[in-house]
Amino acid sequence: MQALSFEQAPPPSVPLRFFLTAPLFLLLGGLLLLVDGEAVMASRWTPAALGLTHLMTAGFMLQVMLGALFQLMPVAAGANLWRPRALAIPVHLLSALGAVVLVAAFHHQIAWAYQAGVVAIGGSVLVFFPAGMLALWRTPASSHSLTAFRIALLAFFLTVLVGGTMALARAGVLDAQWLRLSSSHVALGLAGWGCVLVAAVGYLVVPMFQLTPAYPRWFARSFAPAIALAIGVGMWVSHPAAWLPLVALIALFAGVTLDRQLRRRRAKLDATFRFWRFAMGCVLLACVGTALVIFSVGGNALPLAVGVLAILGGFVSVISGMLYKIVPFILWLYLQPRVKGVPPMTRMLNERWVLWHWRVHVAMVGAGVLATLWWPAVYLAGGLMVVSAILLGGQLLRVVGHARQALRLAQPS
Repeated sequence: MQALSFEQAPPPSVPLRFFLTAPLFLLLGGLLLLVDGEAVMASRWTPAALGLTHLMTAGFMLQVMLGALFQLMPVAAGANLWRPRALAIPVHLLSALGAVVLVAAFHHQIAWAYQAGVVAIGGSVLVFFPAGMLALWRTPASSHSLTAFRIALLAFFLTVLVGGTMALARAGVLDAQWLRLSSSHVALGLAGWGCVLVAAVGYLVVPMFQLTPAYPRWFARSFAPAIALAIGVGMWVSHPAAWLPLVALIALFAGVTLDRQLRRRRAKLDATFRFWRFAMGCVLLACVGTALVIFSVGGNALPLAVGVLAILGGFVSVISGMLYKIVPFILWLYLQPRVKGVPPMTRMLNERWVLWHWRVHVAMVGAGVLATLWWPAVYLAGGLMVVSAILLGGQLLRVVGHARQALRLAQPS
């Protein structure tokens, strides 16, 4: 807590615009499963499966991760973005619109939509990446999270660059040989951008909100650079086994996080703890599954199961748990100097409905894994995803509503 500079936080509207948009992509994902579930489960390369994957990654995950960077870069790393309120508007609009168009391109195989999606998402990156990198390199601060932020942001840029190249190849603009970069695209996006950013945030929020010991210094110092090196090895060496060091590092992060949670000083099991613990378990299973896929074990079902465990079980779980802490905390900090008798963070959420969300979410991931073996279960997974999105979005709107009400009551009539 002493290392965080909360006075440098941007206005709440900056990260909240991203956080409140994210559940809409989860809702769209559930609807897609209900409409095209059989096609999604047929293969990870079907248009429906690629559309769903990018709803989760370029939609849900990207919105929350961008919002987290806007909030945490100045607070945790002293990296103040230039005019964050003005910067957030084009980044938010272009990234959200680009994700929708890109998913439509994948689902319907529309050449011009691929190009439009690349332009929109690429535009958001060209706006945010230089500003973010400039802020991260100019800050005098020094921390393990700062190093991780830098590596994650660079991986984000490369993920979009490689992904955009592949999208243009699908549109017929570039040669189809660029589609061979799919493994590099996945590694850069899920490991370099996603996992490293989760680690950077985890170094802060896991000890602070879950009352665990801090991550080991040796681990926090070396994890992000090691991930970057492992991605480089996997991209340079053509053999699939070259990705095993990267898989092992991700499993190590999950194991260390579970160890921190076992040593927590708080007996109560709140939503954040439940979501994070479930996420780390899913990540470990996904790593085992990935190792088997590398050695061509498991047939067509295992890669799909790995995707469900990694994206829905891992990233969506972690993000949901973080949102239930970060959104109330942001608004609580904002209200402190402005309102007398600010309601506690726990009162801003309905704990009973949050617990139900966790149960629905766990059932959704289980149904998704089951659907890789028995495809009709995909409709159950889709319905549960819709319910999950509604519960998450409803609770976030509830927190914002409490904050607005407190501000209204504090204003003189």
